[in-house]
Amino acid sequence: MEQNVWTEILDSLAGLEDDQLQGLLDSSKLGFDGNFTISADESVYSSLCQYYPFLETIVQDKTGKHLRLNLKKTVPMGTVSGSLQVKIAASNVTEAILRPDSIAAVPSYLLRFVPYVGAPAVLIATSLRQAFYRASREHGADQLYPRQGDTVKINVQSLLKTLGNAISRAKFFRVFQQGDMDWFVRRAEPKHRLKDGRIQREPNTYHYRGLILTPGDARDLYDWLLAQAVSLDPIGILSKAISTPRDQILAFPYRLPDRSLSPLFQEPASVHEVVTHAIAQSALDPTLAGLCDRLATHLIRPESFLAVPWYWFQRVLPELGDDLGMLYLMCKNCCYVDWARGKDRDTFWVPGGLSTLQGWIRSETLPKRIPHAKPSKRGRPKSAEVSSDSAYVRKWRQTNRNLASQYLCRLDTRISNTGTDWQLQVSEVQLTAADESLKQAIYAFLFAPPDPVSPQMLSQYASNASWQRLLLQDAIANPTRLCHFETLVSAGICQNETLSAEEICHFDTLADGLNYYFETLVEAAICQFDTIVNILNRLKYAPFLRQDTFPTNIASKTVGRGLQKEDSVLVDGNDCWDYSKLMRGINPELRKKIQKQNLEQRFLAWLIAGSLNTEIHSPISFAVASTLEGKQSPIRPATRLAKLRASDLKKLIKKTMSKMQQNYLGPLISGGVGSEDLDSLLQPVADSQARLCLIRRLADALGL
Repeated sequence: MEQNVWTEILDSLAGLEDDQLQGLLDSSKLGFDGNFTISADESVYSSLCQYYPFLETIVQDKTGKHLRLNLKKTVPMGTVSGSLQVKIAASNVTEAILRPDSIAAVPSYLLRFVPYVGAPAVLIATSLRQAFYRASREHGADQLYPRQGDTVKINVQSLLKTLGNAISRAKFFRVFQQGDMDWFVRRAEPKHRLKDGRIQREPNTYHYRGLILTPGDARDLYDWLLAQAVSLDPIGILSKAISTPRDQILAFPYRLPDRSLSPLFQEPASVHEVVTHAIAQSALDPTLAGLCDRLATHLIRPESFLAVPWYWFQRVLPELGDDLGMLYLMCKNCCYVDWARGKDRDTFWVPGGLSTLQGWIRSETLPKRIPHAKPSKRGRPKSAEVSSDSAYVRKWRQTNRNLASQYLCRLDTRISNTGTDWQLQVSEVQLTAADESLKQAIYAFLFAPPDPVSPQMLSQYASNASWQRLLLQDAIANPTRLCHFETLVSAGICQNETLSAEEICHFDTLADGLNYYFETLVEAAICQFDTIVNILNRLKYAPFLRQDTFPTNIASKTVGRGLQKEDSVLVDGNDCWDYSKLMRGINPELRKKIQKQNLEQRFLAWLIAGSLNTEIHSPISFAVASTLEGKQSPIRPATRLAKLRASDLKKLIKKTMSKMQQNYLGPLISGGVGSEDLDSLLQPVADSQARLCLIRRLADALGL
């Protein structure tokens, strides 16, 4: 029954021959739930609102019932079925390159193993922990770290890629062969499967060993328990250990290996094993086992992580090397950010200085590369004439010293019981030299783009998602030089209907500008165009690359993206300007005064003249003041333009603005009503971008 009534309503509307209304209804869903409903998405909803009074009247006349408009997406951000889609953006170029939202969590206690097994093993263990973490997410958010017995299959090449390939495949397997990784994981028996009649070996499976102590920490805990006579009161002493600060049990910041210890403490051990030896029992009872679990959590702190951007692993670690990179992480872990008091610490004292750092990283020469903030002038001066070999060594040392200085610096020294202590300053993660060059180039491109690329074009790019996707596809297909739109069409990457003629012109112009500006960096292998485009896409919400966004007010009307701005509301049925609406942003008293004196056309002439004058900052205020003062008449070109029919003036402005946006090289204004007058007003402005800004300002003032 309701469907038949809707058919009658639609037949009545078809007689109006309003193509726009028919298109809006065809894009909507008609229904009945006691009242007649029209459901539409954002692209047509705001336009339907303009027809609502008319539609409501027809529905009431036909059915006696009411009509309701429904917006399909009721939340401005576009959530669907309780889900929320969020895209990561950046507020500056450094953030777009560094991507601080992509974080690797390095277990803090894991760094205490470096003096025992070396940097490569701990780096591999860190990447394994990341793989364990990803696998453990299947268990739910309650599991913050891997549990003993969990298994995960590792692709070696992918694992090494997470470390920026700072460790080679041969070195990876050598670390496993030497047994260093046995402190963290145990490899399961290899498995095979039959595929296409062939036996293939499956990826290696490793078992995480759980929360274990380093040999030095195990010995420290053992000595502390014996000093507390744990065998006399095991429950009481273990309870006391749980509430005792860790620095009263373990050595900090890091424990160096001691080969003189008994064989019992030459391998990592769990807290359960240490307590079993301390109380000299063959097995623990359930109460003691539970206390050992709490003590292990207290000492190891499995929830304590050092957050490092993945950028550091991908870009910085390959330059620093595994040893220097690991030394930086160890030093970084000794600093902190105090959010409670707002005081951060980026310096700390290393007891024993050079010898201690050599023991931390198991290298004699590496700590010597850490530069002093105030280098001494003492010693033998450098020789001006050196052999080629000496020059190579000197350059290599200087390069390593420069790399180290970006992250570690020796500020001061002092004499203590442990020898000569060093005070180290630890820097935050920084961009590499290549990415620093890329950052400066992108900033130069954004703030001073090459002709004919303009800031307005870049802002339009930030507003057009399809344009962004297409340029990224172009960069992926052509990483060394972007091609034009027609080449992408011929390659089958897109269709001719993907972009409009104006957007195609913009696309080709931007591609040429990017090629011209970044070809030197691309040729030097500093970056490729997909990197540049990804950075630009992340900057779409940056303050210097603003984009037009959807309004949260559903009654607002925005040009493009399906929301049509109806400028015809400023024109009456006689093709004349509706001045009451054109001047609705003016003070009501001033508007009444202008209308009372019949100065509307004079106001329009002054508005045109002020909008196209670079010296005028507020055309509307200028037009109101000039109209009411009456001391001077508007210039004749502006007066003649104000006398044109509204449709002719709109057509002239839109045609001129379209040519400017497409970087049209011919005469912008050629023939037509009012063309000479508009050309005379724009003639004093030589810069094409300034002309475009002025014509856009006039279009905004007239509500086009």
